[in-house]
Amino acid sequence: MKTWIYLIAFSLQLGWLPAQVSFRAEVDRTEVNQGQQFRVNFVINQEGRGFQAPSFEGFRVLGGPATSISSSIDNSGVRYSLTYTYLLKADQLGEHIIGPAKIQVKGKSYQTQNLKIKVVETKRTQSSSEPELAFIKPYANKTTVYVGEPLMVANRIYIRKQLQTGRFNFEETPKFEGFYKEQIQRNNLNEKLEYINNLAYITANIDEHVIIPQKPGSFDLGSATISLPVRVNTGKRDYFGFPLSTTKELSLQAHYPKITVKPLPDKGRPQNFSGAVGDFSIKSQVSSTEINMDGSISYTIRIEGKGNIKFVELPEIEFPSAFEVFDPEIKESSSVNARGMSGYKEIEYLLVPRYGGSYKIEPIVFNYFDPKQERYVQLETEAFEVSIKGGGQAAPRNSTSPLAGESTSDAVDFLNKDILFIKTKASNWHNPNEQFLGSGAFWGWFLSLVSLGLSLIAIWWRKKAEFTNRDSLRKQRAGKAALKKLRKAQAALKANDAELFYQELETAIIGFFSDKFDRGVSGLSKEYLQERLSKAQVLESDIKALLELLEKSEMARFTGLKLEAAAQDYDRAIEVLTEIEKQL
Repeated sequence: MKTWIYLIAFSLQLGWLPAQVSFRAEVDRTEVNQGQQFRVNFVINQEGRGFQAPSFEGFRVLGGPATSISSSIDNSGVRYSLTYTYLLKADQLGEHIIGPAKIQVKGKSYQTQNLKIKVVETKRTQSSSEPELAFIKPYANKTTVYVGEPLMVANRIYIRKQLQTGRFNFEETPKFEGFYKEQIQRNNLNEKLEYINNLAYITANIDEHVIIPQKPGSFDLGSATISLPVRVNTGKRDYFGFPLSTTKELSLQAHYPKITVKPLPDKGRPQNFSGAVGDFSIKSQVSSTEINMDGSISYTIRIEGKGNIKFVELPEIEFPSAFEVFDPEIKESSSVNARGMSGYKEIEYLLVPRYGGSYKIEPIVFNYFDPKQERYVQLETEAFEVSIKGGGQAAPRNSTSPLAGESTSDAVDFLNKDILFIKTKASNWHNPNEQFLGSGAFWGWFLSLVSLGLSLIAIWWRKKAEFTNRDSLRKQRAGKAALKKLRKAQAALKANDAELFYQELETAIIGFFSDKFDRGVSGLSKEYLQERLSKAQVLESDIKALLELLEKSEMARFTGLKLEAAAQDYDRAIEVLTEIEKQL
């Protein structure tokens, strides 16, 4: 009998016998302030299935379930623990019951005990003998701004010096409704030492954003809540006399200041105001002011400065009719830091001459609103005189004579008209006995016809070279039309809106081929595109990639797609449309 008792005791010590199932609920506090956050843990010591959480009536669930598994070996055997954690917020005053959670272990059902939580009014006072271990203060570098004026907001965290902490986590962040936002990326926190009530705190800005208001009004940005694990003394000592410590989860919460957004003034607002708010400069340049008929020049405008550069609209330009204008190439770059947003936008046009002569590219007017001066500022670029050598002169717009100032090609077109002017004066009479062959009139007509024939040959040769040159330029500029169509998709991508991006991507692709095939949008099905592109001998790999982009855009209406995939699809769309354009 004693032998069996020893064997059972030995088996229990080694953990050979199965442990009894333990499923319990834990809470870090039973009394919480209204608006305060707290954690609830459901812990089981064996593997379970079909976990069901309670309804948490009377509380707001901020996060969960977060699961964690731990196992260890000691003299009693293997210890196993599976924990389901929920983060709750107490909104309603009074006593509330958190019901039991349920789980199954090896086919049997288990449930936890009820938890009673009391929610009381927030205590506003704090004893000076118990200084805060840590706290946060949301910060804004401006509280009154104009529509479109960038400002910087951040959470500033304060932690008592020499306090041991873990990694903080954001449990609640503001949505910044009514604002465009962009996060400031930093490699380090740039910690500083500050003294508050003679106590030393380590402080640093975390979660910094540049936000740009889109409409006037008074805005409550909301609250920020951070959980921060810290090591605190328990007041007890171990066997050797060393103080014992434990980890305490702090919930740090603070409210952002209200932001007042003023509308842009109507007084002095230019009619062609582009929406730029900040401090900007503009400049223009041409690659050359003297070119030949078989050449080309580039005309560039660049706007740069500090402010809402992402929302600045580039000015539209009206070039002289003597130039053929190709779709422009647009470049832009912006960055955000503690001082706001800065960057540039640049647009470059390729101009190919059609006529000879001297022509003026008029200056460009650009307006912006300066919030520091609280007034509108007007800037103007330089004007350029461009001389085109060779070729006929373009006809003046106010010319009433059909041949006055026309190029050779225009004169030839005029000669082909069905109706000519009626002569109002008598012609010179000639002797009927006079022979026409070999006469002065004969040689005059003969030389005129030879001259006209040579002129036609010269025009044909020049036009052939011109079209060859233009075709070459079009191939060099392949993809510019695609970029133009994808501008709205690019804007949605920069605004971190994946759903809108795929809508604009599909619209851009369909619009691109609608222009190419001169066909209505409703008639551009995927089957039609595949058939039309195959007949045009476009590579099958490019057709397949195009159809995949369209299918992905359709799927985005029903399923959520990640922003990282959107960025890849934007680059892929440019590549595919550019390759197809080269082959059409």
